[in-house]
Amino acid sequence: MRRSLTAVLSGLAVLFASAIPGKAAETVTLIYGPWNRSIDVADLKHLAETGEARGFLSTILKLGNQDPQQLQRFLNLSFPFSLVQASDLLYSSLGTGLLDRAGTIVAPRVSNQDGRQALRAAILLSLSKDGQISPVELLENYPTNMRVNVDSLLGLIAQVGDLEALIRSLGSGGSN
Repeated sequence: MRRSLTAVLSGLAVLFASAIPGKAAETVTLIYGPWNRSIDVADLKHLAETGEARGFLSTILKLGNQDPQQLQRFLNLSFPFSLVQASDLLYSSLGTGLLDRAGTIVAPRVSNQDGRQALRAAILLSLSKDGQISPVELLENYPTNMRVNVDSLLGLIAQVGDLEALIRSLGSGGSN
């Protein structure tokens, strides 16, 4: 009973999110201490599709001596996951805790609130299309411009170690 109720709620959330035209992130603002700068989601999507960095994204990758193809691979990492299982997880106390933590790193740009609901909506909407999720899909489905706390993200990566391996393990666990 709980599973079907969660599936219905997830379906309604996905339908509601997809029924609002034009509501998607256009920029990602990177915040690192007092420094902040926005990158167009279109430039990230262009990099994901072509491997070519443009705009401020090109500048930041050059300044950081980073390979655009490495970011391209990350943006296109795709993980299969069941929409129902993802919904069950995201509405559980564990999932809510994970979203709360992630929401302090990635959140709506215009508010000082956490990004739990926005992340949940982006994840479920991404999964509803093809049963898979990728970073570029999350960007495309995030319901508003976002901010990323780079210092907190780097701290999480240092704690977790291999972020890609962690995400892959969560994805394979969800498809069983």
